[in-house]
Amino acid sequence: MTYWPLWLCALALAGVALIHWLLLGRMFAVSGRFTALTDALRLRKKDSDSQTSLSQEELMEALRAATLAEFGLSEEQAATLDAELHVPVQPAPPLLPKPKQSAAVHLLFFVAIALGAALSAHLAGAHSDRALFFATFGHHPLALGTVLFGGGLLVGFGTRMAGGCTSGHGLCGVSRFQPGSLLATVSFFGAGILTSLLLGALR
Repeated sequence: MTYWPLWLCALALAGVALIHWLLLGRMFAVSGRFTALTDALRLRKKDSDSQTSLSQEELMEALRAATLAEFGLSEEQAATLDAELHVPVQPAPPLLPKPKQSAAVHLLFFVAIALGAALSAHLAGAHSDRALFFATFGHHPLALGTVLFGGGLLVGFGTRMAGGCTSGHGLCGVSRFQPGSLLATVSFFGAGILTSLLLGALR
C-alpha cells in the first residue's frame, strides 16, 4: 500500500477544516457535533419550552438593574451621573447568535464520516490496521465488543475532559496556536504513540 506524503496529508486535513468553515461558518469539531446531536435528541422538549427567553430589551434592562445594584446606585443617581459625564444613550446592538443546526445536519455529517472510513478501510484492504487489531484481541465477538466499547468510553471521557477532540484541538486549535489545544494535542498524540508501541510489543 502506498501512503500519501506528509505534506499532502497536511494539505488535505487543512482543506477539510477550511472547506467546513467556508461552507458552514463553524469550526470543524466532531465531538462538538456529537454533543450538539445528543443534546438535540435528548433536550428536544426543553428546547421548545425555552422559547420564552428574555427579549433584547428585557435582557438589557435586567443587566442595567444588576449593574446599579452592584454599585449601590439608584436610578436617579445613575441618570445624574450619565448627564454629568455626557454619556450618550445608544440602543444596544442586536444579538445575532448563530442559528442552531438541525439534528439531521449532524446525522448527515456522521454518516459521511462513516462512509469515508468504510471507503478508506476498503481501499487499504489487507494492509489496514484491522490485521493488527485482530491479531491483538482475537476474533471473538464478545472480546471485540468489549474492547471497542471500552475504547469508546475512554475516548469520550478524554474528549469531554479536554474540551475537544483531534479535529477541534488538533486541526483548528493548533492552527490558531491555542495553548490548551497545543497541550491537548501533545497529550493525545503522545498517548497514541505509546499505545501503538505497546500493542506492537504485545504481538
